[in-house]
Amino acid sequence: MMWNTQRSFVGLALAAVLLCPMLALAQSGEQAHVTGKALLAKGDFRGALTAFATAVRADRTNQQYLDQYMLLRQAIEMRKRLESERDPKKWESLARALHTFYSRHGVYDEAIALDRRMHAKLKTASSALLLAETALMMDLNDEAARTLASVAPEKSTVSIRALLGVALARDGKADEAREIAERVVLPDKATPGAMYSVSRLRAATGNTAEALQLLVRCFESVTPSQLAGFKAHVKRSREFADLASDAHFVAALRTESKVPESKCSGGSSCAGCPMRGDCTASQGH
Repeated sequence: MMWNTQRSFVGLALAAVLLCPMLALAQSGEQAHVTGKALLAKGDFRGALTAFATAVRADRTNQQYLDQYMLLRQAIEMRKRLESERDPKKWESLARALHTFYSRHGVYDEAIALDRRMHAKLKTASSALLLAETALMMDLNDEAARTLASVAPEKSTVSIRALLGVALARDGKADEAREIAERVVLPDKATPGAMYSVSRLRAATGNTAEALQLLVRCFESVTPSQLAGFKAHVKRSREFADLASDAHFVAALRTESKVPESKCSGGSSCAGCPMRGDCTASQGH
């Protein structure tokens, strides 16, 4: 039944592509795909959808183009549903899925607006973590620090404390960041998200060797389907920017997963998210 449903969805998606107006008859699939990604990053969802449709029509054998088109269609539908959803749990699930879509595609203006709205509504440690992560990605370091510092001590996590240290270090408060770094201790069964957060803190406070050791542990601990997402996040992180040409950092990025793929790795709303395991959306997986 699931396979039939998936085939039906693909068929409908292809039919919708064929009905979309052409962007430009002479535009190649690659050109249209690049245009679509640029429009998506600017938050022009309809324009991006049309561009991705053009890419599919130009090269119907390219699965990446179709996947991108289908994912964006789903995201546009979720944006609509978010405005009308009244069930709190369903609303949160939609919001988290959209957060991951925005973050993965660099639509940070939409992501920060959504994360602020989500945190104002939920006021949980995990919503604070998502908001702070997006704020850090946009160099809104003061907002990230204020958000994380507002979490009650009894609800705080290793990731929250570590990223607070990262935000303070970026904000020029090196002494406070080092104090946090000295107190943060990973539990024996730390999640990959926690390992990554502490790795960033170690890098931010000058402990490069331990930062890279934790990165390797993190990569070894995530499922294969999530590994690329973690590595992409590392490459975008300011904490590791100065290590881009470092041989040890390059070697760490070659680390492969040592865990088997489960039947559920968090789904489309969680796969590739560095905070997976530290938020309520991933509990129980």
